Amino acid sequence: MGPTYLSDFAGRTTELSVLRKRLDRVAMSGRASAVAIRGRRQVGKSRLVQEFCNLAGVPYLYFTAIKGASVVESMAGFLSSLQESLLPADQELVPAAGPAGWADTFRLLASVLPDRPSIVVIDELPWLAEQDDTFDGTLQVAWDRLLSGRPVLLLLLGSDIHMMERLTGYDRPFYGRADNLVLGPLNPLEVSRAIGLGAAEAIDAHLITGGLPGILRAWRHGVPPLTFLEQECADPAAPVFNVPETSLLAEFPSPDQARRVIEALGGGDRTHGSIAAAAGGRGEACRPEPCRRCCAG
Repeated sequence: MGPTYLSDFAGRTTELSVLRKRLDRVAMSGRASAVAIRGRRQVGKSRLVQEFCNLAGVPYLYFTAIKGASVVESMAGFLSSLQESLLPADQELVPAAGPAGWADTFRLLASVLPDRPSIVVIDELPWLAEQDDTFDGTLQVAWDRLLSGRPVLLLLLGSDIHMMERLTGYDRPFYGRADNLVLGPLNPLEVSRAIGLGAAEAIDAHLITGGLPGILRAWRHGVPPLTFLEQECADPAAPVFNVPETSLLAEFPSPDQARRVIEALGGGDRTHGSIAAAAGGRGEACRPEPCRRCCAG
């Protein structure tokens, strides 16, 4: 009997197959595999990985970091997620007191991993790196000494593309230890299948939604694009407005930078260089990191 997909999950067959292949490799070899999954906000990274965990048929741990939390709070959250998961064969193996540091946290994780394949997910990984400058080095040591010889699939997720690229960069501790999976929006074929429209209307739907799952989940099956837009425009809180706005706010560091970029586009700028110049040329110039993340051509 084949897998049963959740009713609000569409597309991503290629990505699910890639993750399934990695888990099968773990099962055959008895050794760990790591995948770093990056993509912009609202593109469906967490939803994809949760769906994969639901379908995998193996015990898993899903931990999501919290922006602004302290290192102690993050380790306590990880420990709580571990206690609630099915990874430990005996829940008493997980101590009530929090570990002293991430090294001890990963040592504890390795000690309770089952002898059969399992999945460990760390979502919003860049926020952990913000809290602790040594986090990726600690993760590398734990991987090399404790986790790589165990049958576990480690999935590292992040929406900060610049930080996720750095995680596996050649000058970083975790270099060469994780495969990279870049998650983009749904393509027009996936959009067509998700909302039940023909080819021409599916193209319109893709242009309207940008292929973002958060908007498509609000699109009732078979509704034509014009009807969908009319219904959404009557609702100021509709996903077709909120999801793109959330994505823009996550990408640009200053409150008015997104507006400047849109003004540049509306004014006829089409190249990365001219848009960057227009967006950073009024008032405060772009800082080096945002330019590298968003504006570099």
